[in-house]
Amino acid sequence: MRKSRVSTGIYFLSAALCCATAQVAEAASPPAISPTDVYAPPSATDLKGEVLAWVHQKNLLETPVMDAIAPSWEFEGKPSPEVLFDALMRTFYLADDETRNLVDSCRNWTYSPSLLQVQLPATTRDHDEPLLTHNVRYFLARHLTLLTAYNDAMDIFNLIDPKFVVDPAGCLFHRAVCEHHLLMKEQGLKTLQVLQNQTQDVPARYRKLAELMETDLEGVQEKTLGEVARQMKDVQRRLSLQQTDEGVQEVEEKIIATLDELIKKMEDQQKQSSSSAGGSSSGQPPTNPANDSYLGGVKGPGETDKRDIGHKDHWGDLPPKAREAAKNMLDQQFPAHYRQAVEEYLKKLAERPAP
Repeated sequence: MRKSRVSTGIYFLSAALCCATAQVAEAASPPAISPTDVYAPPSATDLKGEVLAWVHQKNLLETPVMDAIAPSWEFEGKPSPEVLFDALMRTFYLADDETRNLVDSCRNWTYSPSLLQVQLPATTRDHDEPLLTHNVRYFLARHLTLLTAYNDAMDIFNLIDPKFVVDPAGCLFHRAVCEHHLLMKEQGLKTLQVLQNQTQDVPARYRKLAELMETDLEGVQEKTLGEVARQMKDVQRRLSLQQTDEGVQEVEEKIIATLDELIKKMEDQQKQSSSSAGGSSSGQPPTNPANDSYLGGVKGPGETDKRDIGHKDHWGDLPPKAREAAKNMLDQQFPAHYRQAVEEYLKKLAERPAP
């Protein structure tokens, strides 16, 4: 068995060491998605050579680890990038303690704050082991994406250089999913363009979903009810994951500021309409004075008063008269599904314990 391990390693080692040396030199630059590079998965032969070079670097070439990982690299036909990624992760799982601990932490398909405490491979390993660090990061970022922890996943995607990832299409797709859900319009459109136009071997399902996400993001407009509804959904998602950090509160404040601005804008329109009606009816006073629908505390577009929330999260509370005015305006101006979304959202937030 020892002779088999040595002969197998020597077969690939010379070319693999050259390839690994070139990648180590590239790894010094910070991770970024290039607007010009073409991202392509490696061939099975090339990747196997890089893995054997890594095993040699870790002094594991003539150990039982080589016997354990060998079956992962036996394929029938041409393996897809996803299959190659799985083989690579099985190899790192068997040969690297940090990777094994991380993968074991992801076996429970339930989001937990403890997942954020999982130790990623140190960035100091990027220089010598870019194949390991970037692919293991992608493994955890993809796992968090599937758990809908998009903001946490994005923190990790920002550390990944796709040119070192065995499945670049999968990496870019899951990154775009996070950016789409978080309404990161500019970044999301850029990632989707790279995925569709600068990435090889993109599965058909990724391409179709990428087209849908691109169309959706292009239609996103700031300070609209559509944006507010999606932000509400995002906050509810984060709260369902027990996330009550500053990021959640910033989105909450943005939602209420946008609602205030939209209501103020429609109040102004009603004032103008009332003034026009009054001028054309022989000086008769308007039947719907602006005072009846004035929201106390509104200072102007995008500005809201700070309140002491105490022990109960009364975020978004309005005085009874102002709440009724807002409700009447929603009834008159907005479709039913928007009214229901706003009412349910404010009710849930008012009942939530303060962070």
